[in-house]
Amino acid sequence: MRAIRSLTTVAPGILFVEGPASNWTVFHGKGRVELVDCGYPADRLLVEESIRAAGLDLSALARIIVTHGHSDHLGAARAWNERYGVEVLTSASELPNVRREITEQVTVGELLPVALKRGTLAWAVAAIRAGGLGEVGIPSAQAITVDVLELSTGHRLEVVPTPGHTTGHACFFEPEAEALITGDAVVTGHPLLTDDGELQQLPSFFHHDAERAEASAQRLSLCEARWVLPGHGPAVRL
Repeated sequence: MRAIRSLTTVAPGILFVEGPASNWTVFHGKGRVELVDCGYPADRLLVEESIRAAGLDLSALARIIVTHGHSDHLGAARAWNERYGVEVLTSASELPNVRREITEQVTVGELLPVALKRGTLAWAVAAIRAGGLGEVGIPSAQAITVDVLELSTGHRLEVVPTPGHTTGHACFFEPEAEALITGDAVVTGHPLLTDDGELQQLPSFFHHDAERAEASAQRLSLCEARWVLPGHGPAVRL
């Protein structure tokens, strides 16, 4: 049974959700909700549960901002976009991946060299069952055209380009809470990593360009964040 692992109130109106296998952040205020990422497609009901935990319901969802176009971050965004008109934003260079005009995601062939390593098969099966191979592309997704996003909830998100994991991967920094949402540029845990709770990178085969991903991760270390909210693993307060 899929269940939320933990809910962390980072600051007023900012709820970090550690999902079963990937994470999302709920911004809420002024009767509105905006999400950064939204887990796997199978996490749809959990995302709705987390919105209710913030005191609102799905009708308050105005926008979804995605760090990158992998299925474990796009989740049910397409369904909410098509059914309720929820806006979906991502960086301009990530649009082709989010729209599925191209696909930058680890393939079965890339997994074969590590298939016998402990945990790989179980992770792959779980990812597929969670909708990892589903139709998650969002043809109507739009590009972020500003350096700072003003959310309808009253929060602000500074856009931090972090290419490498995908071509247009981006992180987001909320300055008042000093919270850095890292997507998959930096994580704190994953079934294929041995350490948990430590700032680290995903295995290199997950990255579209491993060298650029490493350079982006190093740049993130210079950010003055008090909170790190990763795409995988628990939140870390620095």
